[in-house]
Amino acid sequence: MAMLFLACGLAAFAQHPRPGSAASPPPASSVSLTAVDQNGVLVPSAQVTIQEPGVPAFRTITDYDGRCSWALRQSTPYSIRVEKQGFYQTTENNISPDLKSIRVVLTHQEILQQEVNVHASTPGLDTEQISNKITLAVPEIINIPFPTNRDIRNLLPFTPSVVPDQYGQMHVAGGSAYMTLDTLDGFDIRSPITGNFDLRVSTDAVRSIDTETTRYPVEYGRSTGGVIAFTTGTGDNKFRYDATNFVPSVRNQSGLRFDTFEPRITFSGPIRRNRLWFFDAIEMRYSDIYIPELPANADTNHLIRGSNFIKFQQNLGSRNSLTAALLWDDFHSPYDGLSAINPQQSTDNHDIIAWLPYLEEQHSFRNNILVNTGFGVMRYREGFEPHGNLPYGVTPELPTGSNFENSTSRTQREEGFINLFFPPIHRAGSHELRAGINLDHLGSRETDAFAPIDYLREDRTLLRRSVFPSFSPFRLHNVELGAWAEDRWTPVKGLLIEPGLRFDWDEIIRGPLWSPRIAMNYSPHIGESKTTFSAGIGEYYEHTQLEYLAHAYTGVRYDTLYAPNGTTPAGAPLKTTFVQNEDTEDLHEAHALNWSLGVQHMLPHNIYFAANYLQKRLTDEFVYTNQNGPGALYGTYLLTSGRQDHYHSWEVEARYVFPGASNTPLGGSTLFAAYTRSSATTNAALNYVPSLSILGPQQPGPLPWDTPNRIISWGWLPAWAPFFPTVHKNWDFVYTLLWNTGFPFDSINANQEIVGQPGAHRFPNFLSFSPGLEWRFHFHGRYFGIRGLLENATDASDPDIVNNNVNSPQYLNFMQPMGRSFTTRIRLIQSSK
Repeated sequence: MAMLFLACGLAAFAQHPRPGSAASPPPASSVSLTAVDQNGVLVPSAQVTIQEPGVPAFRTITDYDGRCSWALRQSTPYSIRVEKQGFYQTTENNISPDLKSIRVVLTHQEILQQEVNVHASTPGLDTEQISNKITLAVPEIINIPFPTNRDIRNLLPFTPSVVPDQYGQMHVAGGSAYMTLDTLDGFDIRSPITGNFDLRVSTDAVRSIDTETTRYPVEYGRSTGGVIAFTTGTGDNKFRYDATNFVPSVRNQSGLRFDTFEPRITFSGPIRRNRLWFFDAIEMRYSDIYIPELPANADTNHLIRGSNFIKFQQNLGSRNSLTAALLWDDFHSPYDGLSAINPQQSTDNHDIIAWLPYLEEQHSFRNNILVNTGFGVMRYREGFEPHGNLPYGVTPELPTGSNFENSTSRTQREEGFINLFFPPIHRAGSHELRAGINLDHLGSRETDAFAPIDYLREDRTLLRRSVFPSFSPFRLHNVELGAWAEDRWTPVKGLLIEPGLRFDWDEIIRGPLWSPRIAMNYSPHIGESKTTFSAGIGEYYEHTQLEYLAHAYTGVRYDTLYAPNGTTPAGAPLKTTFVQNEDTEDLHEAHALNWSLGVQHMLPHNIYFAANYLQKRLTDEFVYTNQNGPGALYGTYLLTSGRQDHYHSWEVEARYVFPGASNTPLGGSTLFAAYTRSSATTNAALNYVPSLSILGPQQPGPLPWDTPNRIISWGWLPAWAPFFPTVHKNWDFVYTLLWNTGFPFDSINANQEIVGQPGAHRFPNFLSFSPGLEWRFHFHGRYFGIRGLLENATDASDPDIVNNNVNSPQYLNFMQPMGRSFTTRIRLIQSSK
């Protein structure tokens, strides 16, 4: 409530400047500019370059309301260039100095034919960007040959500081997957119970991906890892359609095999020109997942997925727009988790149905206060069903029998927000103020049943049996309230300071959480600056992870140990329980102290270079602690706030975008490379769970996604220059390169007890180099592109699985290598009328 009063006060402050202050209306000689997209929606943070004859160029930037102003230095015609990444440049020449108001239309980048003569806004030095942010826009989404293009998440590892695990979840800046705030058009799309990014959207629906690892605004709350923000496309006054992967692909793996059929179709256009538009992206997938290490007739999983994202946008007036959208997801994997160490019989039949409808309105008032409001409802149903009811056994090599878990969960999130953006205020420099409030409700209803688990020795005699009593379905819910205010203050030209304060509260932890943050940019050379320095420090709080609380509802287990003969119990059953105190006052919300330094510099030939250092210390994270002593394997596990993580990284990156229009030989082609040196460690490396859990005393160690060294590179350019001079210019050479230190893993014995230190071993270093060629051609009046990609051209083993059981003769045997494969992509490049 205090933040609401603060927002109202800021509004009044913005509307009623002090007499004689710099916030008074600009002098008559000034020029004002408004930047909008092709649908009339205001475009903030667009860079405006003003070039008057005979004097150095001057740069400014549009505010949150898409507006900026400047004073002319002479009374002669001049030119302006307006650009923002994700849009095409707009240039206006011979502008009369008598013109006091200018409206510029920026057109979103699209999948266009190469013959079109347009200049895309190239990523480069942005003196207004404080956070450590990497943006992948339409050119990168289309041209980077990320693996088979099946899932937009597969593009994320080609961003520095984003590391994928073997389950496809992304870890940003060393954090757990649930610590990353994943958003779709500003709405939280993480699972309400696990916090994982499980909701899918078609690759062709995404217009840009912004990844921020540090110094991100206080608008983004309850996230200690970072932010991954997906922005989707919109329709305009042209009817457009495109299609991708409408021909199945094959893979040479133990012979020629069907691999994947994943058609994607996108339609967009006007319903009522200049007023109402639609955008629809449909994705379907059928995959034949083959594991050659498994027996014939039991070595395949047939995965089916479908999604549809439909969006409507309406202009309600020159200052008001309304957006309505629906994302629907359906997923079916009959043998989910199939691998070289998990046969068909021991997998689950995994089903997901999810949908997210949302409404968002943007209104700009005549006093230039911009209000953005939104409301969304996410529903998520997930089920795991075993195949049969054979006894489930864990051997030192692989499981036997039917999976022990049978569960169904229904979760939801209702979220709403209101954000206010105020016009610039000029007192001791320039201030751009903004504030907001968000309110979420999360709920979960879960039904679980666990069958007994038998732990077997190498000779297949029974070592331990775990039995789980039945329990009733349970519900979890939480209410989250957040409010924030932030100022972008420019006391002098070249210096930008961003102080912010965030308040959070939820129904479980209940205590007020205050997150002060401050960051700054300094550009020593005003105007055409070649260098920018950045720094920031702040407190970042995490959201309450409901999955940990769910363990207390399923957390009763009876373990019986057996003599070497496998039939004689060695004693009475041992009871293990997972509990939380009814009074949660002894729990604290996880939070991180995060500080960072960065530098951006334009090298000769317009090569963009950046270096960043980040240090992050997380404390008060949830962890279950054995109350029977540090060496106890069974007993009572109490939910506490005793885990601490530490992450630090050095990161350097370079990018070169070839200049020129898209119809010139190299115009828009891009080369990118980055190296990251990092460390991700914790004081509680063992994750105890009620069911199938590792046992042993809690110890420090590396986090499972710790990769001390990591190199990524990607790019595309015409194949005829400079490598293949005899190939026609309609061919593009594309590539990706990934290399990193192998992930750490634990060693265990047949009883699932840890042996040695956590993370004492590592997978082999990972290397994947994937070059390819794309040919663009016309056929029956349509424009097509066919890409052939040699994935893992070096045939590096890159195993995905290891036998980590010291009691197995196959101990430290790495399995399920990536292997070399050839994949194709065919797409109907966007057509319009």
